[in-house]
Amino acid sequence: TEAFYIRDEDSGRFWSPTLLPTRSAGPYRARHGFGYSAFEHEDEGIESVLRVFVAIDAPVKFSALALRNRSGRPRRLGLTGYLDWVLGDERAKTLLQVTTGLDDDTGALFARNAYHADFGDRVAFFDVDGKTRSACGDRGDFFGRGGTLAVPAALHEAELSGRLGAALDPCAALRVELELAPGEQADVVFRLGAGKNTAE
Repeated sequence: TEAFYIRDEDSGRFWSPTLLPTRSAGPYRARHGFGYSAFEHEDEGIESVLRVFVAIDAPVKFSALALRNRSGRPRRLGLTGYLDWVLGDERAKTLLQVTTGLDDDTGALFARNAYHADFGDRVAFFDVDGKTRSACGDRGDFFGRGGTLAVPAALHEAELSGRLGAALDPCAALRVELELAPGEQADVVFRLGAGKNTAE
């Protein structure tokens, strides 16, 4: 499961740049080209285009979110990317084996299943542009009691919990904030991938 959210930091309201998981008013458009998909939407004067593609020469998926402020006033936005870690054949089998943590040098969220017989050294990562970020590696914290993918409890908070480590119901969530002047555009790229080891 992978999802992206845009949150108006002044009102606390949030929506998705794609039709799911958190639909808002207004049309959603999807376009597909050679090696990419693009999802277009506008809500409350914020125009968004999410382009999804993979690298040709590396195991990395890019989710590039372009935002333009057409509201006529300054806007403060929070962007959150979320996904579930599996790191094996079935999530139910591996969820207690996956450990998460932040890389000191890059701030990327790392995940590893050291108990996997064939891929125990491999490290998966989730990263996003921007230095000011918060993170979460626990589905319980992200969804909260009774929360769903459409309405996760974490999006009602000012920042993500920061809970990472072992013996959690593992996920990856990263949030960055940005400010857009009227007419200004910003591009934020989320990256999901894997390496043969931590150094790679």
